[in-house]
Amino acid sequence: MKTPIYIAILSFFSVLIECKAQTPVVSLYEGNLVPRLENAYYKDVDNDFNRFIGTWRYTNGNEIFKIVLNKMQMSELTRVSGISYFTDYLYGEFQYIDNNGNELINTLPEISNTSLSKDEHQIFGNRIIPYQFLPNCEDCVVGERRVRLRLEDPERTYLSYEIVLRTLPNITDPTINDIEMVLGLGYSRFPSGATTETRIPYGTYVMIKQ
Repeated sequence: MKTPIYIAILSFFSVLIECKAQTPVVSLYEGNLVPRLENAYYKDVDNDFNRFIGTWRYTNGNEIFKIVLNKMQMSELTRVSGISYFTDYLYGEFQYIDNNGNELINTLPEISNTSLSKDEHQIFGNRIIPYQFLPNCEDCVVGERRVRLRLEDPERTYLSYEIVLRTLPNITDPTINDIEMVLGLGYSRFPSGATTETRIPYGTYVMIKQ
């Protein structure tokens, strides 16, 4: 039988370990500008990620671009330097159908694959950026924040896209938001002889929540 003293000591050390793992708590937005600290928790304190959680769809004739985004909280990460810390992420999967109606990519079923690690999803990242950062945003207001993520073609993993997301008022219902996604080429290293052709056109996609 556990005595009250034993239970109290156990509770104390449990709280101590939990606090150690989360100390200090740093704003993810501001923390991107400073070196990482051991055992710190880089948290989405302003819930910038929450605006993008869900299923979003772009439609233009036969062309369809659909993404699903989820939020992962307090995920542990260890850098090459050996520093371990905790942070929040957005991760997701996508489907792309070209303007001829051909489905070129569909990783949506992988969104529920629990065997995948956080960075194995085709959409992944946690950069919260100010409005002044690239890509240029002429419509952004002062103080607006956007989110930058990585997107990968599962058949051309050497080719990395970069997507930047922001919210927009829905045209017909201003009480809800759409998202504007700017898709461009991220850091990529092309193997010798590999095609440089992208299967998803670069550009801006306005997506409606499903």
